[in-house]
Amino acid sequence: MPGAATQKGNVRRGLLLLGVVLVAAAGFAFWFILQQLDAREEYLVTTRTIERWEISRPEDFAVVEAHLGGASGLEPEFLYLVVDRWATGRIPQGTVVNPSMFQPPPLSSDEDSNKVLIQVSLPAGEAPGGSLEAGDKIAMFGAEPTDDELDEPLVGLIGVLELDFVEGDKLTYLVTSAEAKAIQEVVDRYNGAAERRIWKLGFDLSIEELSRLYGSSGAVPVAGDELDDPASDFEDGGTRN
Repeated sequence: MPGAATQKGNVRRGLLLLGVVLVAAAGFAFWFILQQLDAREEYLVTTRTIERWEISRPEDFAVVEAHLGGASGLEPEFLYLVVDRWATGRIPQGTVVNPSMFQPPPLSSDEDSNKVLIQVSLPAGEAPGGSLEAGDKIAMFGAEPTDDELDEPLVGLIGVLELDFVEGDKLTYLVTSAEAKAIQEVVDRYNGAAERRIWKLGFDLSIEELSRLYGSSGAVPVAGDELDDPASDFEDGGTRN
């Protein structure tokens, strides 16, 4: 019957059209989901490896599009947060940066105007474990030369330091000029001594106890230490073993 054939043809065309619509809808949904998953934004990355304590410049950064997921990054408009600051650690080339990787360099603020920045060297291999770490409190012992050639130098306590910034054998301090002089002198004395040794100390162990135990030729306060008078601490005190 002609009417039945026409009706069947209409049904088939309707089903075909419905199939096309469903395929298109599925394709759009898939594209939309991909767009949501790959929502790329612009972030700053390093154009070169920036070493620890190196001051960054605008040319050290470039802009890339990336999808970071749960990670954090810094948008280009916040470049000022990482320029003219020094790196708190080594930052490899191509790293997506964030402000925590940088901090204002010492002596750049008004509160640092009365401070000095110094760097001294100690043989880290002579410390327990063969390394020195920021936050360590160390006692340095050694036999210092005497004026009397017949008098055999004995090992005594040379000084105590709290370590702020450490990189291998290099110790960096931001301190007053008096503290800087005291730190430099005690490190020089230790490096010039024989039979050297370094102890790492618990922070509740007093310098007076070490002096009584081992003999002392002075102790060195650093920024934040409980000792307030660098000059008096460099006067010879205690007895040498």
